[in-house]
Amino acid sequence: QQTTAPYSNMTTSTQDSEPSATPKITEYSFASEGLLPCTIFASLGYYVCVRSGDAVSNTDLIFSIGFLAYVFMANAITFDNNQLQFDQMKRQNKQFEPMGKHSLGRGQFVTQKSFLIYFGVSKILGLLIPLVMIFAAPKEIATMVTPSLMVVIAQAVAEQSTMGCHDVLRMAVPIGYSAYRLFGPLQTWTYDSYSLYLEQAATGGTLVYAFNVGLAWVDLVFTAYNLFVFLILRTMPLYFDKDETPRVEMKYTLLPLPKKNKSKNV
Repeated sequence: QQTTAPYSNMTTSTQDSEPSATPKITEYSFASEGLLPCTIFASLGYYVCVRSGDAVSNTDLIFSIGFLAYVFMANAITFDNNQLQFDQMKRQNKQFEPMGKHSLGRGQFVTQKSFLIYFGVSKILGLLIPLVMIFAAPKEIATMVTPSLMVVIAQAVAEQSTMGCHDVLRMAVPIGYSAYRLFGPLQTWTYDSYSLYLEQAATGGTLVYAFNVGLAWVDLVFTAYNLFVFLILRTMPLYFDKDETPRVEMKYTLLPLPKKNKSKNV
């Protein structure tokens, strides 16, 4: 008789006269799952940094690299490379799925259509459009856009390379990079873009400069919402102990609004 475990690659054979075989567990491997995307984003970041000249400050580079180094050290020293979680999953015959049920938010968002749209919008605003602008926009606009873009790329590298880290550190990555970008490069971009728009207003042909202002402010508001609402209020509570801190059942995927003010205890 064949019985299939909850995960697609975990199949056991059971017979009345023989004990059950141990399910085959596929552990997370950075070399096979994280190396390629990290290499792509790191190469893109290096190219953008070299092309921008001195647009990216030493502070931006130090934080982008230093915060990731901190996460790796904390995972190794404080959390023993997350070995407790992996050992527990082996005992429970569970497969580690960093892009599935073990993704950020304990897998509660990755299958939701609203979150997928939200995620796509964040990449368009923070990565794709700024990337186009550094090649197509006037040099002074490209210079403004580049520091924020660099931090976004650094965050992408960090998220891909820390999937096997402890949950505390996986939450710290988007919070840390978002906070730095919000109060650093992104804030500077919004102020400077408006000043540049006013300088160009007298000469005409301000469409691209107006677009630069609009994008900067939309990105600023979106990042602030993502940090203070989605990450802190919507995602972080999912990692709390459900017995010590009863979980509030939310009505919406992206909004931290409780469903009839009832708490979820199980």
